[in-house]
Amino acid sequence: MTTKVKFSRHIDYFLKLRTLLGSQATVAFALAHLRNKLRPPKKGLLARVPVGPHVFYFPSLDSFVGLFTEIFFKETYFIGPTDAPIEVIDCGANIGVSLLYIKLRAPCAHVQCFEPNPAARTVLEKNIQANGWEKDVRVFPYALGASRGTANLFVDDTEETSSSGSIANHAGKKNRPQHSYQIEVDTLSRYIVSTVHLLKLDIEGPEFDVLEELRTGKKLSQVETIQLEYHYIPGSFTRPLSEMLALLESAGFRTFVKSTSQPHQIINRDVAHAYMIFAWR
Repeated sequence: MTTKVKFSRHIDYFLKLRTLLGSQATVAFALAHLRNKLRPPKKGLLARVPVGPHVFYFPSLDSFVGLFTEIFFKETYFIGPTDAPIEVIDCGANIGVSLLYIKLRAPCAHVQCFEPNPAARTVLEKNIQANGWEKDVRVFPYALGASRGTANLFVDDTEETSSSGSIANHAGKKNRPQHSYQIEVDTLSRYIVSTVHLLKLDIEGPEFDVLEELRTGKKLSQVETIQLEYHYIPGSFTRPLSEMLALLESAGFRTFVKSTSQPHQIINRDVAHAYMIFAWR
């Protein structure tokens, strides 16, 4: 990428953030980001950055920048600004970047967060406490699936709070160093008692299990909008994208699909790939 392209991209990001936060808050964020880039947090410690009226803690600058770019600049999980007390479920909340976006766009939102990775969940809970969101936000330490039980969650050794942790050991098959936790698995339908305005689903593989369990439990009809990342993982999660779209459309959703990465050759190759699916009624 040329210097000119990089500069243009940074200007675009600055203008986008100014629209979300305002000029003064954007400058404060940019200065804090530069400081953290020059002096990254030491291993085991958290860095801090102001984001509008909120403050956000994170352990790794690289992972924070990746998530922040995806969620704030690309608005992967878009919410229009509202003061209504909307109901949101954030599956795969990680350290809370998506929650931060939700609370900026919808300050009165009630949010249920699911995050099975204990390291990521610790940072998530710190961010909730630091911003006084305890009244509106609940955190559950569960993975989600077709039934209640236990599973192993595989996480990269190099990034304890990685958002790519999965119950499928697909990275281990590539000889990337990993460790695992035994975690509890629950069903999402148990947590839906009224209309859900937004269901965000980024759980690295078992998306079919969650949606089919909601359909069986007659709770999918209570969800207005779904924004999910569909994963195809060879040997673990192999149902095609077409089945996912058929499932959603049969439940009354309209759908739109967007690739999450640069196009690559997958014809006659069994390789992992992912897509963002937006579904609404």
